[in-house]
Amino acid sequence: MRIAVIGAGTVGTAVGRAWAARGHKVTWGVRDPARARDVSPCRRLAEAAADAEVVLLAVMFHSAEAALSDCGDLSGKILIDPTNPLAPAEGGLVLSIGFDRSAAEFIAARTTARVVKSLNQVGAAVLGDTSRYAAPPVQFVAGDDVAAKTVVASLVGDLGFEVLDAGPLKSARLLEPMAVVWIDQAMRYGMEGDRAWSLLRRQR
Repeated sequence: MRIAVIGAGTVGTAVGRAWAARGHKVTWGVRDPARARDVSPCRRLAEAAADAEVVLLAVMFHSAEAALSDCGDLSGKILIDPTNPLAPAEGGLVLSIGFDRSAAEFIAARTTARVVKSLNQVGAAVLGDTSRYAAPPVQFVAGDDVAAKTVVASLVGDLGFEVLDAGPLKSARLLEPMAVVWIDQAMRYGMEGDRAWSLLRRQR
């Protein structure tokens, strides 16, 4: 599948490389390709998005609106939103929006792409390498477009996750706080960055 990874930070780099290793055609999109030396091929945002079937918006939430504008027309494309709307708090981070809306809904209102929420619930160390866990890590997906959500579930599964359907896009209001629990454990309490969520079945 042709995938444009918008952003070459830790999440975009880890996930893009993992998809490329599994045979997907990945292009990274950044504002200045000359400065992105750790990923390849690398293009400007609109160029990377233009040929893609799926776009991963791997930027900080406060940069998401500008990045979407730079990507140009995304009509008909699937957009995966792994962002979390975060604000600094004493000793860590908290959600900057929530309860009655989510980052995913904010983004969906500003693009013609079919938005699916996923890959936001753990950090880059897990997203890029799901090997050596006792059970497959869990990753939830949420979206209103069933066909788009099916494609995203397959791509998330390619990364080695057990994929669970979280329902419509407004369920991102649940998934983003879930991410903050993980972030809070890592920032405040020193949890290792390769810790993941998993569902365990009772042995019979």
